[in-house]
Amino acid sequence: MDDNASPEKQPAADFNKIDLTQLQGFSFGTQWTQEKPGQGDRRDSGERPRRDSGGPDRRDRRGFRRPAGEMGGDSGPGGPARREEGGERRFRGGGPGEFRGGPRREGGPREGGGERGGFRRGPGGPQFGGRGAPQFGPYESPYFTATFYPEDSSFNTLVQTIRKSCRTVELFEIARTVVAKNDRFVVVLGHRAPAAAAAPAGAEPAPAAAKPVFHISVPDGLPFESDEAAVAHVMSVHLERFFDKADVEVEAPKGSYQVINRCGVTGELLGPPNYHRYNQIVQQHYTSRLSGRMGPEAFRSRIETVRDPELVNQWLAKMKKATRYTWKTAGAEAPAVSPGAEAPAETPADAPPAENAAPAAPTVPYFDTLEDARLHLLTHARDKVVRTSESARFAGRLLETLPPGEVRRAVEGALERQRRFPLDTANGLRGRLRREHFTIFKKGSKGVSYVCAVKRKFRVPGQTFSDSIGALIAYIEANPMVRAGELPVKFLGLKPAATAPAPADGSAAEAPAAPEASAPKVDEVSIEDRARLARLQGDLVWLVREGYVTEFIDGRLFAPPVMVEARKKEIESEEHDPENFPEVPAAAESPASEGAEAPAAEPSSAGEVAPAAETVAEAAPAPASPPAENPPAAT
Repeated sequence: MDDNASPEKQPAADFNKIDLTQLQGFSFGTQWTQEKPGQGDRRDSGERPRRDSGGPDRRDRRGFRRPAGEMGGDSGPGGPARREEGGERRFRGGGPGEFRGGPRREGGPREGGGERGGFRRGPGGPQFGGRGAPQFGPYESPYFTATFYPEDSSFNTLVQTIRKSCRTVELFEIARTVVAKNDRFVVVLGHRAPAAAAAPAGAEPAPAAAKPVFHISVPDGLPFESDEAAVAHVMSVHLERFFDKADVEVEAPKGSYQVINRCGVTGELLGPPNYHRYNQIVQQHYTSRLSGRMGPEAFRSRIETVRDPELVNQWLAKMKKATRYTWKTAGAEAPAVSPGAEAPAETPADAPPAENAAPAAPTVPYFDTLEDARLHLLTHARDKVVRTSESARFAGRLLETLPPGEVRRAVEGALERQRRFPLDTANGLRGRLRREHFTIFKKGSKGVSYVCAVKRKFRVPGQTFSDSIGALIAYIEANPMVRAGELPVKFLGLKPAATAPAPADGSAAEAPAAPEASAPKVDEVSIEDRARLARLQGDLVWLVREGYVTEFIDGRLFAPPVMVEARKKEIESEEHDPENFPEVPAAAESPASEGAEAPAAEPSSAGEVAPAAETVAEAAPAPASPPAENPPAAT
């Protein structure tokens, strides 16, 4: 600028100054990032213009469904809900159902009720979908099937018990008795048939795959999935069948051992890692001590390495004592001669017989390690250790000795299902009971199967019996499901004290003494009453053994009504009778009798089971001639 310029031409003092006060509210962002007006401004400015007023409607058009039972049901006059900023809900309009404000609950109830994922917590604990926690039944193996059959000795005892009592027992009750204890059944194990894959059209059929087999331990018959598992079981449980064991002194291992490994589960010293038999010792320790508790990888991860000279010396002292396994030639086949052995020279025919020649003692092989004994056993007597079969059969009492695995899980799962509903076991019993000449029939709409050693007989019109037998069968027909022990009181009219046994716990002694004249003792039963009791006993035994009266396992009696000849032949020819036995009267149920009931079909109580008619007159002497020989009169 020219310093000599005139003052008139100089600019004003406020020239080129910019007033920035107008830009205080200016935003450099885009229009959509501008801050929206607050709640207070919105209330002051009023609601948004509706569609009918010409303005744009920016409401959320997604449908809103109010949960059932909340805020009076449907949307009502307030219209659909609108969600405002801050996670709040507002209902427009007035009325008693108006709701304004309130924070939204995260994870609250959703449509359909319940919490997230259909899971809700009720008063009884977690519930899924409102139906309670899922119930898991017994395990069902996708690979094996298990069937249970009665063991021979227990089945024979069971047959004798039912045949001696002449009682009628439900087939399912017999099946439950068989599977109740492991020593009463045998297990038949098989492979489940694999699902056949659909072959593509026009393709050649695939060759049939080899059938899977079980590796069975020969000494006890237990099945295994692999040959190694079966051999390990025989070596750990049945080794004494093939070897004699004895503790001997041997030379301690030689070498420089700085560290030693120890089992972290049992604390037993295994050996130094650089010992040449270390792997054998580890495998032997796992097989004999821990194979049923954990896997091999988990066992090896628990091995500890310790640097302690005292522990090394302790292990060396232990290794001086070894177990020697001597081969039993009497219990197993003699070891075969090795191919490289020289054959004995033949004796010339003209050579004179040697005199005083001591017989050569056979050399019995022995082994100082279990692995060497195992190799010798599998080489010379493998057929006595393990065999293969498509199915396996073993005693149920050996189930507890079966190592954990898929085979044991399959058997235990099937056993639990049969103990709940023994359908398969009952079907297996059906044929075997028929071969023993038992009568099996079904009653009722559900087809409940019953077993009895006596074939049922039915009366026809006009058939007559002796007076005592006719009166007894008429009473049983008129009073179905009456107990045999109640006949002396209800049928003969005797006093209860004459037949009721004295309580075993002596509780009657604490009760106030009753007058002696009110109830006669057993010793005071008259001769006439004794004869009536004996006659009742004989008549009842005859009716049950002839089949005219059915006696159940709990002592209840049932006599079918008289039926025409055609109906009689129909029932006798058909196995299933749709008409069920009558229900037990409610008044006849008593806690004392229910507590005394026990399944007499169990083998353990074979000698204690007797017909209920024998308990009718315990005080009566045996008659000289059995009254059961009274036949019914000719029809």
